[in-house]
Amino acid sequence: MLNLLHIDIPGRSINIPNMSNNSNEIFGESLFGKVRRSVLSTFVLNPEKSFYLLELIRFLNCGRGAVQREVSRLSGAGIITKSRVGNQVHYTANTNCLIYKELRSIFSKTTGLVDLLDADLKSCSDQLGMAFIYGDYARGTAVQNSPVNLIVIGDTTMDAVRACTVEFSQETARDLHITVLSTPELKRRLVSSDRRIHEILADRKIFLAGGHRELQVLTTTGDDLFAGVF
Repeated sequence: MLNLLHIDIPGRSINIPNMSNNSNEIFGESLFGKVRRSVLSTFVLNPEKSFYLLELIRFLNCGRGAVQREVSRLSGAGIITKSRVGNQVHYTANTNCLIYKELRSIFSKTTGLVDLLDADLKSCSDQLGMAFIYGDYARGTAVQNSPVNLIVIGDTTMDAVRACTVEFSQETARDLHITVLSTPELKRRLVSSDRRIHEILADRKIFLAGGHRELQVLTTTGDDLFAGVF
């Protein structure tokens, strides 16, 4: 199962994917070593972010020497740039680099796919109650043509979710299958023993909003099932 690693830095929150046996992640693992893959994906998938060295080391949870070597090499190659902010040297992705678009394309189609979808959903104009990926990507069995299956539960609309994910399929070369349910609709389907909903809820998941605890509350039977949840 591919899990999203959430890292909170004062004033911001960034997500990077943990590696798994998913064939799409293996592409990235085959092309780059572990530390270089982590450093590269962090920069090219978050071009608006800048990091100073110690911050990046804590963020990636990798050895200081290994991260420092990769940052030095990538900076020397012009893939990332450095600038001084006060007493600190900050690094950021060089979006003008000749191969920046190609690197972003590689990571968005492999190790960064979930990260991109998570960022797109965070830009949604409506607040999402719960969102998770299910199916092949959550199980770690996705192949080249596997769609990404997303379910959103809460007080939002299909139009709102589509609006914030409109570029996802183009950038990742993956079809995005979206299901949007209000909490009352989910309750009705659970009570009516909707087989498909029960299969999805019993399957593996990658949570992008909410988590197992919130889902347990949603799927608990009772008259006040959704009272105070969203």
